[in-house]
Amino acid sequence: MFRLTKKLSLKSNKLSISFYEICILFLIPFLFLFTLRIIGFDGLYGQDSYEYLRYLKVIKEYIGTGAHPKSFYWPVLYPFIGALLSFLIEDNIFSLTLLSCISFFITCLYTLKTIRILYPKTQVSFLYVLIFCSFCPFLLKMGLIVMSDAMAITFVVLSFYFFFLFYYNNTSLIPVFIFITCAFMTRYPSIFVTLPILFFCSYLVIRRKKWKPFIISLFFSFVITIPFIIFQRDELFKATSNSFLNSWSIQNFFSRSHVTVDGVNTYLFPNIVYVFYVFFHPGFIFIGVLLSFFAIKNHKLLLSFPQKLLGISIAIYILFLAGIPFQNPRILALTFPLVLLLFFPFFSNFINTKSIKKFIFPISITAIILQFFLWKKTFNSILIRSNIEKEITVMLKPYQGNTLYSFDLDIAIQGRGLNFEYRNMFISLYKDIHKKDLILFDPLRYSYQWKNKNPMLNWEFIHSNYELKVLETNPNGWKLYEVNSKK
Repeated sequence: MFRLTKKLSLKSNKLSISFYEICILFLIPFLFLFTLRIIGFDGLYGQDSYEYLRYLKVIKEYIGTGAHPKSFYWPVLYPFIGALLSFLIEDNIFSLTLLSCISFFITCLYTLKTIRILYPKTQVSFLYVLIFCSFCPFLLKMGLIVMSDAMAITFVVLSFYFFFLFYYNNTSLIPVFIFITCAFMTRYPSIFVTLPILFFCSYLVIRRKKWKPFIISLFFSFVITIPFIIFQRDELFKATSNSFLNSWSIQNFFSRSHVTVDGVNTYLFPNIVYVFYVFFHPGFIFIGVLLSFFAIKNHKLLLSFPQKLLGISIAIYILFLAGIPFQNPRILALTFPLVLLLFFPFFSNFINTKSIKKFIFPISITAIILQFFLWKKTFNSILIRSNIEKEITVMLKPYQGNTLYSFDLDIAIQGRGLNFEYRNMFISLYKDIHKKDLILFDPLRYSYQWKNKNPMLNWEFIHSNYELKVLETNPNGWKLYEVNSKK
């Protein structure tokens, strides 16, 4: 039976990772990254990625000219580091994609290092991380796109790594505080994941009166927040006004349909079921149900301090998410490396049984192939969306210089450099439509989710009051209309 490590000082060789292992973990995401670039995917898809790109550009402008970039909806650390990186490689989009890819590699590397701190006697930690972290469909996807999730996950993993390093080796707590701050400055919800170790470390500082390292931690944490303070100086507490956060409710635990500023969204399961996807969804870990069964059967392995801490951290975060009127597996991923740490002893017991151990090589190859096809399936929707954005950008190029009313795709069109006077159909209700104005819209796509909301209200007003001429049609449903005259 697998046994958890007792608290003791670990020798460095037990924590070491071979050059071969580092190379494998490094090559996997970068092979995917450069393969995707060869087929034309640049990492941009959906409104969020273009907004990160836009803010990177205004940060660079601020560095060069002093023009203030104004406030940003999300934390600024991801686009800020991306902006600094772009001065080295001179490619804004690739800088952000590369940052995500590097973050994914670091996540895999330090998940492995953390496992070897917690379970130093095991022999299958690299295999486990290779299959279920490096080839995790959802996690790998995040390492290949322009989005802050991969970097936030990295900082969460680093926070726990240095905490457990302190717990077993009595090392400094300074990196723990620093990486908790980095995680928060990348994704605000990460504070709910790191809250237990933040409280525990703060308690130790007060109890032991170790004020000097704490002051050093505060200093470096403040340095990390400087970009946020500068860029968000007019809206420092904007995160507290987030509509989803303000709509948090226990009632949402049991609801699968939510009406928010993003319209009406109906999901397969209520929130309280959805938040457990991180334990068993094939996009995270396809043997999660099996490992959960082993965890329940051998629950005594969950009673050590590290396991309790991991369980509490995961529980706090998923209970927070259960109250949010929104579902997206992407936001669950912040805790997934912790789930891997929690599940590892049960995987080790399973893989070391006689009936499984003798087939470990074919089982491993089969698992990696399965993970690849699961990744391919989940990434296909991203490729489709990205291709649609590119197709419509090409379609609209001849019509630049006009006023364009649009929704959803307008951020992508702007991000790809087209020159229009943009009117976002979500932000306002428009009554001053003029002849020759353009409308890019797909009413069938938005008729349910955005019923009685600005996008559909704008479309219904324009369609009812103006003669429209179809200029272009995209096979995926979007049409470009020109306003001819009032009806």
